[in-house]
Amino acid sequence: MQFFDTIIQNGDVVIPAGARKISLAIKDGKFAAIGEAFSIEARNVIDATGRLVLPGVIDPHTHMGIPIKTTTSADDFRSGSEAAAFGGVTTILDFTVQQPGESIRAALERRKAKAQGKSCIDVGIHVNITDQPEKWLPQIPDLIADGFSSFKVFSTYREAGMMIDWRQFREVLRTVNEHGGLLMLHAEDNVIIEARTAENLAAGHRAPIYHARSRPAEAEAAAIEKAAQIAGELDARLYIVHVSSRVGLEAGMRAKDRGVKIYLETCPQYLLLDESKFSEENGHYYIATPVLRTKDDREALWQGVADGTIDAIGTDHCPFTRAQKDAWEGQFQNCPNGLPGVETSFPLLYTHGVTSGRISMQRLVELMSANPAKIFGIDHRKGDIRVGGDADFFIWNPDAETTLAAENLHGAADWSPYEGMKIAGKLAATFVRGEQIVVKGRFCAKAGFGQLLRSS
Repeated sequence: MQFFDTIIQNGDVVIPAGARKISLAIKDGKFAAIGEAFSIEARNVIDATGRLVLPGVIDPHTHMGIPIKTTTSADDFRSGSEAAAFGGVTTILDFTVQQPGESIRAALERRKAKAQGKSCIDVGIHVNITDQPEKWLPQIPDLIADGFSSFKVFSTYREAGMMIDWRQFREVLRTVNEHGGLLMLHAEDNVIIEARTAENLAAGHRAPIYHARSRPAEAEAAAIEKAAQIAGELDARLYIVHVSSRVGLEAGMRAKDRGVKIYLETCPQYLLLDESKFSEENGHYYIATPVLRTKDDREALWQGVADGTIDAIGTDHCPFTRAQKDAWEGQFQNCPNGLPGVETSFPLLYTHGVTSGRISMQRLVELMSANPAKIFGIDHRKGDIRVGGDADFFIWNPDAETTLAAENLHGAADWSPYEGMKIAGKLAATFVRGEQIVVKGRFCAKAGFGQLLRSS
């Protein structure tokens, strides 16, 4: 007799047409059938009455265990992937860390080894190009052919040896585009940032708010404008990570209006937090790059999320403990810049986006699942609930109300930027390729269960 492995029944399943009370059948890690009822039995039947069943979240922007300043981000692939699973995240897309003199192929192999045997959810890897970009251009076509088709560059961080200039940017973008890849950009104008930073340090300004004053919104907008101009000239696709400001968003909108093939990503912190956090006790904990901006910037980004200008939500998950943050010694420029976010992204966007009426559930699924899968070429497996796709999904109880507290989260950071925020709902279960890895608040996946993803 033939059996399905699992049937999920009576849940409100979120598919492109909307939420429908239908059943899902899973076999060999794939969605095998979607419908009202099944004639074939299953070894495991889960009643999801009163629950939402959603495609697994794809976080396209995480940084597990990377060097920042004099320390390393607190989550490795093991702890970070567990935290992700408790937020309904079933896939993360992380980044290589290229060392001086190292080829981009070698950096990729090192990063793959870091994730192998540790990640509990599936992992894709973007390839950073931060050192001698012209030297490694010949490796780009082979990497794309191998399924590593997304690359990232920085227009700032010269002091860290990561910045490339606009001439180099053009050549990298040209090569990536000619071979069917996608280039990502951390967009901040380094000339503006270095000048503002020098001014603040010379004036003796060391408080957290001067991190924000040293990296103004105009720097983001200027870099997006320049990058979009080059992308338009080359007719190339370009992905701008973590857009944080109204003027940055408007620069991206103008590029889209001109027909530039540009994708815009933002993050929960830029939708929910603002620069007033820098004036609170332990305001240095909120130092990240880009910086938290104004309430007006927040509202502009929410509008971009609602009207389709923003294409994806990533978290830029790069957590540090209190002790790591406290090593700043009263100097904003010494504080490791980054925030935790992979576990809280869906709960926050569902609460402040869907239940508040800002966006629909379908729009949220586009931003957090379908669009990242399409943009980064993994939609042959991921991104929605359909027959033949990987059975990545989570079950959400919309009737529960919870409160975010660091002590109840699962990553390595011992604090949360969202401490005390109310959440409209609670995770009930998370499945990756048909395997239930979160069960009633208990994590049951083995380290290394996650697979390495390649783009199609």
